[in-house]
Formats: sequence, C-alpha cells, structure tokens
Amino acid sequence: MQVNHVSEDDFEVVSPVRKGSNTKKTGTSIDTIHGTEPIYDAAIAAKLEELDGEVVSVQSQITELQKLKDSLLLERSRVYTSYLQTLLANDAGTSRKLGCDYSSTAFAWHDDIRLAAMSIFGIPSFRFCQEAVINAAMDDRNAVVVMPTGGGKSLCYQLPAILSPGVTLVVSPLISLMTDQVLHLQEAGIKSELLCGSTSREDSNAILKHIRHGSDGNDASPSKLKASGFSRSQHQHDGIKLLYVTPERIAKSKTCLSALQSAYEQGRLSRIVIDEAHCCSQMGHDYRPDYAKLSLLRRLFPKAPIMCLTATCGPKVLKEILAIMDLPAITEPNNAAPMRTIYFTAPLFRANLRYQVVQRPMQAQAAAEAIVEYILKHHEGHSGIVYCLSQADTEATATALAEISDGRIATGRYHAGLDDTSKQRIHTDWRTGRIQVVCATIAFGMGIDKPNVRFVIHACISKSLDGYYQETGRAGRDGQNSDCVLFYRPQDAIRMSSLVASEVTGQEKLSAMLDYAQSAQCRRHLFAEYFSDMFEKGDAQRRQDCGICDNCAEKRSTLLIDVRKEMYQLLAVLAEMCRQGGRITLASLSDVARGLGGGKFNLDPNLAGSSKGKGKSNGSNTAKAGVVDVQAVAGGKITLHRDIVDRLIVHGIQSQLIEQNYQATAYTVNVYLETGAKASRFLRHPLSILSSPAQLDKLSPTQILPPSAAASVKAAVKRTSPSVATGAGEAGPRQKKNVLNLKMTSVNCPVCSFSYAITNITNHIRKAHAGVHVTQDAAAASGLVACSCGQPNAT
Repeated sequence: MQVNHVSEDDFEVVSPVRKGSNTKKTGTSIDTIHGTEPIYDAAIAAKLEELDGEVVSVQSQITELQKLKDSLLLERSRVYTSYLQTLLANDAGTSRKLGCDYSSTAFAWHDDIRLAAMSIFGIPSFRFCQEAVINAAMDDRNAVVVMPTGGGKSLCYQLPAILSPGVTLVVSPLISLMTDQVLHLQEAGIKSELLCGSTSREDSNAILKHIRHGSDGNDASPSKLKASGFSRSQHQHDGIKLLYVTPERIAKSKTCLSALQSAYEQGRLSRIVIDEAHCCSQMGHDYRPDYAKLSLLRRLFPKAPIMCLTATCGPKVLKEILAIMDLPAITEPNNAAPMRTIYFTAPLFRANLRYQVVQRPMQAQAAAEAIVEYILKHHEGHSGIVYCLSQADTEATATALAEISDGRIATGRYHAGLDDTSKQRIHTDWRTGRIQVVCATIAFGMGIDKPNVRFVIHACISKSLDGYYQETGRAGRDGQNSDCVLFYRPQDAIRMSSLVASEVTGQEKLSAMLDYAQSAQCRRHLFAEYFSDMFEKGDAQRRQDCGICDNCAEKRSTLLIDVRKEMYQLLAVLAEMCRQGGRITLASLSDVARGLGGGKFNLDPNLAGSSKGKGKSNGSNTAKAGVVDVQAVAGGKITLHRDIVDRLIVHGIQSQLIEQNYQATAYTVNVYLETGAKASRFLRHPLSILSSPAQLDKLSPTQILPPSAAASVKAAVKRTSPSVATGAGEAGPRQKKNVLNLKMTSVNCPVCSFSYAITNITNHIRKAHAGVHVTQDAAAASGLVACSCGQPNAT
C-alpha cells in the first residue's frame, strides 16, 4: 500500500497559497483555471488552516514526548544504579572472604597503635572505622576515607605517621586547622612542620633542607613516648614525621616538589594524605582548582600510598577523586582485594544531631524574629552558628538578632568581606565565649573545631546537600545533643537557582537540597540516599528511622492530603500561560492558579504578538498582559494557601513537571517557568478522574477528624498562613506563633500509576485543639493515609 507523506518543504510551498498569495505560473494564473472561480475557496482554506494547526500541534507533541522519553531514560538509569548499590550493600556481608579484613585485631602492630593512641593522644578506644583505616595505612594501602565531621579523621593518618619511618605529606586547605594540629603534635613531642604562604623564607628553606636530607642526628626522642614505655626503632626518630602543606604550595613550588622527590628516592616519603579530598572534584561543594593539580603527586611518587579523606563524598565525587588521583577501583575494607583502593565509610548520620526544617516567614523582620525566638527558647546562652546566603544577609541578620533580643544574644559576623584581623578576632571571641552566635557565610567553614556548638541554623537553604551536611556537622562534636535547623521558603529555590545557573553541576546539587527541604522522609535516610551510604543501606538495623528528626517526631500528628487535583490545575494554568507567551515566575503562577488578579500575568515582550504569544500588542517592547480563565482552563482556582501552592510548584520542578528557563540580564539571572518533560504525561488524564473523594474540602469533618479539631484544621489548610496563626501563650521575647509545617513526598497514583505529590501538613496548634489525627478506620473510608498507631486525638 502506498502512503503519501507531506514533507515540511511541501508545507512551506502551500502556506503562501493558503494565505492568498498571488504567485503566478507562466501563462496561467493559479487562481483561475477553467473559469474565474478560485480553487482555494473559503472552505478549503479553512480546512488547510485546520490541518496546518494539527501538524504544528503534532510536531509540538513529538517534541514534548521526546523530552519525556529522555527524562524517563535518565530516571530509569538512576533507579537501576540505586538498585545495584543496594544489592552490593546487602551482599557485602555474605560474599566469600578472599581479601584482607582490616577490621581485624590480628595485625602485628595492633598493640603499638593502641599504646600510642593512649600515650600520645589520651584516646583509650577507637571510633567508627578508625582502627581499620590505621591498619590499612600501616599496610601501605591506598584508601578513601569518608567520615562525618568531628569523627576523628586526623587520627587515621597521624598514628601511622608516628609509627612509620619517614615523613607523611599532608595536603589541606585549612591553614588554621593545620596550625593547631602542628602545635598539638609538637607539644606531644612529635616533630611536625607547616609550609604555607605565611611561612618565612628562612623557615621554609630549613624545613625543605630537612625533608631533602633527612635527620641531622640532633632530634630528641619524644619524651612522652619514653615516659610511657613506648619504644620505636631508631629509624623512626629520623626527623619530621608530618609535613603539612597547602595545595597551592604543591601546585606552584618546584622547590618543595624537589625536596619531596629527594625524600621519595631515598625511601623516606611514607605516604601522601589528601584532606578535604572533595575539593578536587567539580562535583564537590567546595571545588578548588589547585586541588585538581594534585594528580601531579601520583605521577611524581607512583609508589607512595595515598589516603584521601572527606566528610562528604557522593558516588560522582568519589569517581572523580579516583580519576584525578589515578587510584584503582575501590574494594571493601572487610574483604579487601589486593591492588585496589580501600573505601572506608562511617555512618554519616550522627545520633546526637536533631535535624529540623522550619517554615520561614515571608518578611525579613519576621524571619529574624523567628530565629531569635528559637534561640532564646531552646539555646539561650549556648554557642551556635547562623549561616546566611550573602554578606549583606549576614550583616542584616547579625544586627537584627542583637536588636530583637535586646542584647540577650551576643552576636558577631563573619564573611569574606572582612579583613583577616577582624576574622581572627571574631573567631577568637566565639571560641572563648565572649560571643554566643556567629552569623556567617560559608567563609566560616572547614576547620572549625569548637566542640560545644549546640546549634547550627541556616537562614536559607545551602547550594548543595554536601555543603549543608558539612556545615551542620560543626554542631555537637562533643557528643552532646545539638540542633540543626533550616529556615526554608519555596522562594529560596528560585533565588538559589539563579545563583547556581552558571555552575556545571549547580542545578543537580541544588535539586538534592530542595528534596531534603521538602521531603517528609526521615532525615537519616535522605542523607544515606544522597551519599549512597553503604553502611546505612546494608545494615538492617540502621535502615530504621532515626526517631529524632522532625519528620520522625511529627509522624503521629501528620495529615496527608491528596493534591493531584491541585497539581493538575497548576500545570493546566502554566500550559495556558506558556501558550500565550507568558513571562512566568513562581509568584505569578501561584497567584494566577489561586485566582488572584483576575488571571492577568505579564507576557514576554519578545513573544507577545508573535505566533506563540496571544496577548494584546501595542507594538512597543514593554510588558504586556495575558489573561487566563482559570475556570475554563483548570476547572476552577486552587483554594489552598499560597505557601502550600508554592511548595507544590517546587515539587513540580523537582518532578520535571515544571522546567526553569534562565534569562541573563546585565545584573542577574532571572528564572522563569514553563511546562516540563513530564507535564504532558500528567495532563493526559482528565480533571474528573483526578478529582478524588479524598479531597479534604469534600469530606464531612466527622469522617476523618475529631469534631473539635475538624473545623479549625479545614480552615487552616485553606486560609491560614503556615508561618503565622493565632497566638497561644508567651514564648521568649514575643508572642508565640503557631505554625503548620509543610513537606512534600511522592506516592504512586492508583489511577495513572504516576508519581504525584502529597502535602504533609503537620499541626503544631496544640492549645487550639488536642491534635490532628486520622484513625485507621476513618482513613479506610475516606482514602486518606492514617497514622500507624490508630489512636484518635494523638498529640
């Protein structure tokens, strides 16, 4: 059977004819053949118009389906990779033992490392995987060590350095931390030196001469070791045991490399340690170009074992670290294959840290008041850090905290705009207790080693979950309970997205941070999934909920509401705004979908009046108005509160239902919204199917809630701001405000098998009524998700 196709070229040929072109062929008019009647009368022209429109529509659908296909293939790859990682974790304990078990105590040096740990550092026992890492280092193995901040990473290389002949090279970006470590080691009788930009030329020459030629025979034996009865062979007293350097020194100092080359050729370069190894990866949250140049060490000293240490290392960062340092594939420490890099990881979630996400008020003053209230209520007089997004935010927040608290919170500020003297003064005042809280940017970063930090507050989300984990890890290093609180609004997603638009992996890392901020899942599992923490995934006991984070604590007072209908309405409105050529922000989409402003929105002046933009055009390059009939397009306006709708929009971005479009100006990068790859898949289902009986506004209050609570909850969900409600007693310096804490999760839709959004509304209005609870029986009748205990009026 022959099939006739109309090509795009054919379409271009007939277009001018349809439009009434007077194009003529030689000798004959195409408008008049066999008389004066035109071939293309009104009916034919209308049909052509219809077919042309359908062709354009089909082409648009093909483009959208291709985007959907690419998105689904990427999602499938991620799911399959996660599945393989879980299999590896589950099989780790049952695989046949063919390699070396570095967690064993059967090594010849076992007694020596125990005695040295106690006599030099006063450490009676090891934590996490410290002893296994030390065993591997003593066995001259390459290793990557991922251990939480404050987990004792430095001991993993300091003890082997003391017990081994020669010098251990330690590369770190943290000059203050290296200075402290060198001082403590020297006080313990261990010869250690630091080479950095502030080291004088005379001292540098003396240190490098010592590295090049070894001991001059005048080094005293460490008195602490002798006093404790600890003995080492004479060649272990041959001078400098640990040489600390910055990555810049390695990248730019040929004299330093020459001295290390001499030590290596004489067999005195014991090992190379790369601290904060994530800095060498562009996927890491603190990429530093000089770290990427450390691959030179591997080429110059190929036989020297390398130890890379970090607190944050997802799969992609790990892969890049291995590639840059030219390390072989990883192997597990309990069954380590020869000629492989041993991958050590300790449980990343620290049980003494309570993670919490709080809805931040919209206004800056109210947000500062909320932070002050939290500190005075939970941590008055305690030491803490408040991280801010910018230098301006840092200055404003520090001033506001001091003023709002009437001086009860002694506050300092720390950011890159301060001179070194001011930074050192603030750091010293904070460490000694003269300042209680430091408001800071991430410039107040790695190397902070104050043990009694009781809280870390983020006034805005971080650019990545790597950075957030690193920053919160500065709390509770003494093992005492501490709080990590994130004050979040959905608008943070757009603001941060514009800031990371130019970064290679910025959006990918920000997406993980937003998943954390909006998720209803246990925080422990969120960290484990992001970092692919095999320790967490492979241990059945550790796969349980942490029981201390906000999501775990609030499960018994959480009401799940089906918002498929609202997501459908959002996407339908967004699609219409895009069709008209809208310049769509998160705020404008939220307002139009909620029926505000008569459905009006701004059009892109570059599109308005074109084939895409259908708004009114006056010929000028100014903002034009489009209009959406929300009733006709989406079956009515969304009645949920703005903050819930804003979170739903961010969830749509995370789920690829909504995409972000970036437009650069002379001063910033603006972010606009459009329908995403998966939007057509969701909009395929009519609104009548998605309108479920489980909608809260269609249920009788007695069906799902205690009568005393039903009316107030229904009103709160629809109208009350999640950040401000009626007062319920004094708390600190001002009237307490009740909040509804909102989170997002995903559930498979029973209608279309598509992952749709669920809003978790955690009720904190304890004094207004005796809690919100859905019983199992009521849930079964209504379709809502119930709490597992099944008891009504739970608080």
